[in-house]
Amino acid sequence: MLSFSALAQDAGEVLDAVSEIKDKEAAESKSYQQEIREGLEKKGAIIGIREIPVTKLYFVEAERGSYLVTANGRFVVDGRIVDVWHRKTLKSLADLEGIDRVPVNNNAKQIDDMLATFDIGDKENPRSGVIFVDPTSEYTLTSLQKLIEYQDEQRWTVVLTPLIGGSNAIDRSRRLWCAKDKDQALLDLINGTQESFSEIDEDCDEERVLAGQYINNIFGIETLPHLIREDGLVSKGFPLDFDMWYEKE
Repeated sequence: MLSFSALAQDAGEVLDAVSEIKDKEAAESKSYQQEIREGLEKKGAIIGIREIPVTKLYFVEAERGSYLVTANGRFVVDGRIVDVWHRKTLKSLADLEGIDRVPVNNNAKQIDDMLATFDIGDKENPRSGVIFVDPTSEYTLTSLQKLIEYQDEQRWTVVLTPLIGGSNAIDRSRRLWCAKDKDQALLDLINGTQESFSEIDEDCDEERVLAGQYINNIFGIETLPHLIREDGLVSKGFPLDFDMWYEKE
């Protein structure tokens, strides 16, 4: 029979191994990003930036290389094609596998440190994904009330994204985020109430609420709510069959 000390030692070794793997992944991510940055810096200082009229962009794999072409054939991009989010160079169609997924785990720190967020579920559980919501939308209420049903086994980060309700959405987001009673504020967000509004932290970082207005391009948000499972699977709107979507490979 294993002793308690032996079990504790084994557990400690497992935790050390996990920590080492995470440190290695972080180092690899930093190394890749540094490589890309250094490559771009070799081109010199930026003189200017201008948007190109492009709606769709296609990846083409040919016998002796690959390139990008716009839907109307007007623009062709020939050269190294890098997916910074997935940290890889795209050389073949096989490299595009899973390209439509948004690696939200790579942006976890930015989401937690720069945006106004709440958590649904036990914080001790690994995160299941992120849901972007406008607190003035009725669809937000029904979606969050659905997620509450899974709070024992899942944990979702809720990002306040005031894009639908105009100034009312910004004001409600600010009051929710700056409420001193965060637990009640979460309930107010889910139920459309305002019990937490009586006590506001005047020193809270309201810039996080405003930042929620400018992230739609970053995460490809076209409609709210917008869900991203932790592995990057996206749902534009709350899934009609949440269980099927969540369990999808």
